[in-house]
Amino acid sequence: MLRVSKLTDYATVIMSYLALLPTRVVSATQIAKEVHLAFPTVSKILKILLEAELLISFRGTGGGYQLARSANDITLAHIVSALEGNLAMTECCSTGNLCSIESLCALKDNWKIINNIILTTLSGVTLKSMMQPLAQNNLTLKGIPIVKGF
Repeated sequence: MLRVSKLTDYATVIMSYLALLPTRVVSATQIAKEVHLAFPTVSKILKILLEAELLISFRGTGGGYQLARSANDITLAHIVSALEGNLAMTECCSTGNLCSIESLCALKDNWKIINNIILTTLSGVTLKSMMQPLAQNNLTLKGIPIVKGF
């Protein structure tokens, strides 16, 4: 099953919460309380997002975290890559190219196209748009409507 990790899912929740308060500096304790996650988990995610320059931090009394840029300028691709690394559906899509049958494989180019479609899709979904029901919008990918039923 293709799936993002819980930390990536939680990072999106944290980022969405902070996007609701774009001008406020919010402490890690407050974030943990508001998004109903354990403080150590929130702290770990905040550190990763800070290193990825998706957040800025402020020290001292009244310190905390804030989005580094507008929710319109942060995409799911930014968040996913911060926590998961570069997207690589298969080994031939990674920069290491460690697959032992790559030179013989007839599928690698198709996997690279699929990898690019997923990356393009994640890059096209902003944090701001994630905060609204996507099902209300008509989504298409290369002119093909995306079915909204789950």
